[in-house]
Amino acid sequence: LCVDCYVKSKKLIEVPKRITGKYCKICGAQWIKGKWIRTSATSLASVVEDIIIRELGNEIDIDKNVEEFAFDIKSIWKDPSGNSFATIEFRGKVRGKPFSQEAIISLEMERTLCDSCFRKKTRYYEAIVQLRSKGKIGVDDKKRAFFESFFSTSIVDNISDVIEGREGVDYYFMSKSVARKLASMISSIVDVEVNESYQNEKMKNGKREAKLVISLRI
Repeated sequence: LCVDCYVKSKKLIEVPKRITGKYCKICGAQWIKGKWIRTSATSLASVVEDIIIRELGNEIDIDKNVEEFAFDIKSIWKDPSGNSFATIEFRGKVRGKPFSQEAIISLEMERTLCDSCFRKKTRYYEAIVQLRSKGKIGVDDKKRAFFESFFSTSIVDNISDVIEGREGVDYYFMSKSVARKLASMISSIVDVEVNESYQNEKMKNGKREAKLVISLRI
């Protein structure tokens, strides 16, 4: 076959009829290989585009003679029944001759809650870090700002609730290890009083469980 007839007669790109994916409808985390993973996507629309690009890259079959291959998402749309689709444009060259083709692919995107957002929604927690002041009641704004300056993105994501009271501020953490790491980091830099205790102790599946309480006096 000459190049022209090869491009006309051959199916240069084999695409899947359907793309499936799962993502968190709150934070946009994606379910990838059995794990919730945050990506650089800045909106839920871009999360869907991420999934399409990743799954297409894994599933398309490209003719061995295709060169300079690329594809773009032209549009994501719904039919009158509410079913979602993506129109994809594929481009490339065969021995220097450019070609392009379009395909409409069905989308099955599951919008759910990741583990972290589910826990936040239910205010789940394993540990409380109690910020207190030495020798007086209450924590002023300066001390609170200093304490919160140690918060990284991963620490903020682990907080399920914050409660302010007369004696200070309580930070509820979904992970004991994150709460301990924060307390250790602060105590290694400044002089603070650190005390650990437990509350709501109970037996579950033969194991003793309790909420960790870390008191930090600054």
